[in-house]
Amino acid sequence: MKMTKTAQTAATKARLETVAREIFAERGFEAVSAEELVAKAEVTRGALYHHYDGKEGLFAAVVETVMRELHAELVRETAALADPLLALERGIGVFLKACSEPAMQRILLVDAPAVLGWQRWREMDAKYGLGLIRQALSAAVSMGLLEKREVDVLAHLLLGSLTEAAMVIARSPNPSKARKAAERALASMIEACRVR
Repeated sequence: MKMTKTAQTAATKARLETVAREIFAERGFEAVSAEELVAKAEVTRGALYHHYDGKEGLFAAVVETVMRELHAELVRETAALADPLLALERGIGVFLKACSEPAMQRILLVDAPAVLGWQRWREMDAKYGLGLIRQALSAAVSMGLLEKREVDVLAHLLLGSLTEAAMVIARSPNPSKARKAAERALASMIEACRVR
């Protein structure tokens, strides 16, 4: 049975992204050539440039997918919690645990800012993380758990703190210890904002 053009495109992109994710996680962006990517994915170099405009574009697609998957995991892990501040703390724990994994560190925290540039990486990070934080804080205000304050500013401050905590964990000689310390510190920040 002959594949449609749309199905063929989807299959080519899926092969490229799967192979790229595995190799980028293992060795990092700089240590991987475009030739190696297309050879392992069994596609042409033209396919790489047609669909992604090169290795950097493919890497950006991998980063986007990893962020989207992490976002979905955060939503799943926090959906059952009625207290939005506890959900926020739980989500932070899940995020920081994920950032303790070498593959996640390599792709999201080491290579993504370097390859995509700080501004583009921050925009991608904000697209996923900021929305969840804002949503939790807004729900907390609606429930009377937080004072009516500048939710947007607080969301940005928490996202910045969370991002820095993830970077500290990624570069720590003891990621598990750094993660636990970061979780405690961020939970304290959130609890300090709670209405007593």
